[in-house]
Formats: sequence, structure tokens, C-alpha cells
Amino acid sequence: MKQNVYQLLLRSLHKVFIPLLLLGMAILVGCGERILPANNGDTADNLPDFPQPVVQHDFSHIKKAGILRIITFYNSRTYFIHKGGQAGFDYELIERFARENDLTVEVVIAQPGDDLISLLNSGQGDVVCAGLPAPEGADQFVDLTRPTGFSRKVVVLPDNGPPGINMSDLKGLSLTIPWGCPFSPVLQKIRKESGVAFRINQGPSQVEAEELMTLVAQGRLQAVVVDNLTAQAGMAWIDGLQVGPSLGNERPTVWMVRKNSTELGSKLDIFLKEHLRINETGRWRRSQTYGIIFDRYFANEKTIQKFREAVHRPDKSRRISGYDAMVRRQSEPLGLDWRMVSALIYQESRFYTRARSKADARGLMQVLPAFAGPQADSLYHPAPNLRAGLRLMASTYNSFAYLDSLDRWRFTLATYHAGTGHVTDARRMAMDYGRDPNSWERGLLLTLPRLMQHRHYRDTRHGFYGGVETVDYVEEIINRYRTYIRFVPLDPDAAEADSAAVDLLDGWDADLSGLPDLVIEPPAPE
Repeated sequence: MKQNVYQLLLRSLHKVFIPLLLLGMAILVGCGERILPANNGDTADNLPDFPQPVVQHDFSHIKKAGILRIITFYNSRTYFIHKGGQAGFDYELIERFARENDLTVEVVIAQPGDDLISLLNSGQGDVVCAGLPAPEGADQFVDLTRPTGFSRKVVVLPDNGPPGINMSDLKGLSLTIPWGCPFSPVLQKIRKESGVAFRINQGPSQVEAEELMTLVAQGRLQAVVVDNLTAQAGMAWIDGLQVGPSLGNERPTVWMVRKNSTELGSKLDIFLKEHLRINETGRWRRSQTYGIIFDRYFANEKTIQKFREAVHRPDKSRRISGYDAMVRRQSEPLGLDWRMVSALIYQESRFYTRARSKADARGLMQVLPAFAGPQADSLYHPAPNLRAGLRLMASTYNSFAYLDSLDRWRFTLATYHAGTGHVTDARRMAMDYGRDPNSWERGLLLTLPRLMQHRHYRDTRHGFYGGVETVDYVEEIINRYRTYIRFVPLDPDAAEADSAAVDLLDGWDADLSGLPDLVIEPPAPE
């Protein structure tokens, strides 16, 4: 599929900016996260670079691969890492859908201001799950799902002003919108129609909406425009704020799929209808599952505050868990990336040292006593558990030294989960079917699940095995690792102590009132 997109990109050279093309090709042939810089997706003013799909990848293709790729933003609403695991309202909701359909979720992280429609239509992901209302005119280029929720824009201000602020009180203020937010044309229209002269400023890149609210509470910004759910969640942990006037009506938030992904769109609609219904009066009713997920991120102050604790957020602390130093110290001499080891540990034990499986695997890396050697009697202690688990992992990793780096890790993880025997059976089966036994995507990804079918496993040496679980296991760890490496350097000692987000806030003390207004026409007269 990547090759087809590459060829189409070349044929469409006359329509696409050269920098976008070059970066797009590098992304498509690479193995890391795929991010394309482009316009902000405000389709009322900007035609997407890919207005129509250039790939055919509907639900049947997704089901065959076992992976659902979502395009989203990294923020406290849609998707983020917490205590080593993946979290976020939109992520949890789509992950529930994936689980019901035996799929693994792969996350493609977009940057604020990216052209989400083009990311989708060019095949970078299968669904846009970004917690956004549909941009005006988006239905010309993509299909929209049923609502995933409802929100409206509000103004958040310091609480040292008069209560009950209305539109006229915004006169003379600078209203800041997050970087890449497509709401500026609507805000300009509101200003013109209301006759209230306020300025419109854009926040710095890489700083999410809740961080802008923090700057308002600190007196470094006069006001910020965010959706009401973000305001509600932010005020659970940020003191000194109040919500001012609403800007426009409540709008449904939606997910987006390609126009040729009709089966996927239909299945998403069925799923969403089960969890969120709108009755005749316009009120919406949610399922218990939806309610639990929604309250966790937007209503429960305790969980909201816990999600914001920097020590558990790699984007804020550059750490994955409390065992980072120990994992790194033991992994580096073995030539293993300690962040990949951490991604595996989360999958195995959620960093719980007393974890124990039904098969009696124990501790952080879920090591079986029979394979632990001298550490067999101390597997509930972190250090000896890591020594035992890493010894096994390093031996396997070294045995696949002839593979490319990504497949080397995938084969290592598959062997750690399934055992050498079942992986060997899957490789032999790949050869029997003319597949590549040294490739994950062209070999084991297809043959491991066949170990569950009698007509395939009956001639193998080790018999039946639930290979689908191993495929999910490998892909989930690889995807988690890709997110880890965005925020946590391989050598934390050589990096700055503060996270990128904190650096941006600490270093950002410019006078925003001096920035050029985003509006084209002059402000309304005072």
C-alpha cells in the first residue's frame, strides 16, 4: 500500500508543493511515526492537498492486517501517555471499538495545524479521531461519523474580574486561540457582528490549550478561546479562572474516514449509536461505558488531576516510570534500547512488581521461574527480575542480528511472548506458503494467526497456538515505543532536564498584544 501511495505522489507532483512531496516520501518509506506538515484543515479557506483518497483501505483490509490506524493530536483530551500507558478520551473510545473487532490501535500523531484531511486521504491513517467539530465543507472530501460528543467554544479569563462576564466585557482584550485552531474565521465573524473590538492572537506551537489556560491564570495572557469541555477539565486543576461568554452554538464532534471506506464508516456509526443517542428534544443519552470514559476525562476532578501529574507524563517529565534508571542501567550494556524494554514491561505488568500470571510468570517482565536461573527465588524484586528477563531478551535479540532494526525487534518481542518453538513454526509455514520467513509484514504477520487453524497447525512441530494475541502484543509494544521516543531521549543525561512543553512555557514571555492580528479587516470601531 505504501508503494502505491508513493507512486501516486510522483504522478501528482504538479499539484503538490515540493517540500511536502519530499517529506511525504521520506515518511512513507520510513518506519517511524508518520507526520505530514500542511495547512490547518480549515476547508472553508484552504483546499486539502489530497481532496480525494489515493488509497483503498476499507474495513476488510484493516481486519486482514489486524491494525486500525488513527490520526489524532497529542494532548490531554484526545491521546497522551500516562504511567507508561496510552490514554485520552478519543483514544479510549476508539480503542473500545477496536477491541470489539479484534483490532490493534496504531496511533499516528499529527501536529497542531496539520492538514488532517490530507493525512487521511493519503493513507497515513484510517480514522481521524481528534475531538473536533467537522471543519466547514469537510464533507466534500471525507465522510463524517455520527457525533462522538458535543462542544462549543468559550472564553476563559482570570477570575479577578467581574462575575457573569458577557460579550461587551471582552472589549479591548487579546483573545488567544491555540496554534492551528481553525476557529479564527468564526471568531472574526463574531467580532464583526457583535461590534466588540477585541484582538485575536495565536498561541505558540506545541503548547496545548490547557497550558494556555495556565498562562491566563498566571496573568501572562488576558484570555484564551477553548472548547467548553477543555475549560471544564482544565479548571479542575488550574485555580484562578472563570468561564466567560460562549462563542457560537454547541456543535457535534465527529470522526472522519475516507469516502471509499464506507464499510469502516458504517461500523463506526453502529458503534457510536450504541453509546451515544440523540432524542427528539435534542438531548443526548450516553451508555454506561461512554459515561465512564467521558467522566474520567471531563467530569471527575480526581482523575483529571491525576492525569495532569507531570511525574507520570513523559511529555512533561521525560520519564516513563519510576524504574527508568534501573531499566536503562541494565539494558544499555546488552545493547538494548531501554525505552523498548519499558514498553514491553508496561505490556507485561503495567510496572507492577507483584504481578503474577496464571502460568506463574512473575514481576515486571513476567519471567517464569523455570527460566530465571539464579534469580528464580527473587522475581518479585525489580533488579533480579530485570536481570533474568533482559538476559532472555538479549539472547533472542542477538539471534536476530541479521534482520533490519524494526523486524529484529518484532521477532524478538514475538519470541518473548510466544516462545521460540511457535515462532519457528510460523517461519517454516511462511516458507511453505512462499512468504518471507525473515519479514514481519510479509511473513509472520500472516502466518502466526494461522497457528490457530487446524489445517495449518496440524503439520507443525509445536501445534496449536493463539498467534493473533502475539501479533497484537508486538504491534501494541511497537506503537507504544514510538510514542515514548517522541518525548524520552535515549540518553536522558545528555538532554535538557525539562520537557519540551515546559521549556516553551518558561521561555515564552513575549508581549502577545504586539503580535499581528489574525483578522484581515480592521477591528470594529470602539
